[in-house]
Amino acid sequence: MCSVYAHSDDRLRVKTVHGALVTILGALLASVLFIEEFHRCMRVRVDQQMSVDTQRRATMHVNFNITFPALPCQAIMIDTGDVSGRYETEAMAKSAHDGEVHKWRLDADGRHIDLVEYISPQRGPDIPFLLNINFGDVQQVKEAVIRHEGCNLYGWFEVQRVAGNIHFGVRNEAAMAVGNDHFVLKALLQRHIQLNGGTDNTDGSGLLLNASHIIHTLRFGPSYPGQVHPLEGVARIDRKATGVDKYFIKVVPTDWQNGWGSRSISTYQYSITEYYAPLHGRSDTMPGVLLLYDSWPIRVKLRQHRLGLFHLLVRTCAVVGGVWAVTSATDKLVHQAVSGAVKALKGSAAP
Repeated sequence: MCSVYAHSDDRLRVKTVHGALVTILGALLASVLFIEEFHRCMRVRVDQQMSVDTQRRATMHVNFNITFPALPCQAIMIDTGDVSGRYETEAMAKSAHDGEVHKWRLDADGRHIDLVEYISPQRGPDIPFLLNINFGDVQQVKEAVIRHEGCNLYGWFEVQRVAGNIHFGVRNEAAMAVGNDHFVLKALLQRHIQLNGGTDNTDGSGLLLNASHIIHTLRFGPSYPGQVHPLEGVARIDRKATGVDKYFIKVVPTDWQNGWGSRSISTYQYSITEYYAPLHGRSDTMPGVLLLYDSWPIRVKLRQHRLGLFHLLVRTCAVVGGVWAVTSATDKLVHQAVSGAVKALKGSAAP
């Protein structure tokens, strides 16, 4: 029977120990290379393309979850605004962007006490979401400060795709409520020392409402697998004084697509620049957190892909052929070396 492959005669085949060792090492090398190629071909890669954003999206969806361990819910005010002139604040009870806000009271150890306010959006083309919150009288603010209460706020907003801001600040009424009460000022200083591990502040910074905070969630739009949110997990508590935190956020429109093209997500990535302005002593500026965002005109397209099974097949054939060739050459060299050594030993042993 004819064959295109060359076959050696049985009388020319010699079974040796060193040949078996070379064969085993070759098989191990081929297995290791195959596993490496398999991981390489199955690993998800991400291609990135940038282009001018030509899509028209009127709004962005913002999810937030932020905790103020030393600010009672009764003392916090949320307001939003943008360059188009739209401005909404709780104090004015004006219409705000569609959204949902949850405010949970926290005890001194950060445990949830109860839900202060739950504000759900009212659907409809002419029915805006109203941020109209009644915190009660000033006495509630004083009592909450004395108990060292904190506040957890979470929810979402629909904001316009223009430069704007979301502000979590101290209400003017709250600052006035704690300004001249000896017990409240003592509680403020105690809480400030607890959070910072410091001592009394001679400049009076510990007598201000402390805007130390932890950002658990801040996202613009839905998340895709592997997305990084730079502000999530940021904690600004270890301070010598309270102050105003400003986060300048550059929002980049992003389209993500999985490797099979069956799932796509339109969302936003963002980068941040942080600026902190401490408030020493008495100040007319209220402590708080200011998120200043702006959308870039550049769109990023992210597409997952794998090298695939066909590429793995080609690489496997290359690995097997390469290892076979190297093993054959190595076996030949080893066999010649061993044979020469044996002949030399026999020659030296002859009389």
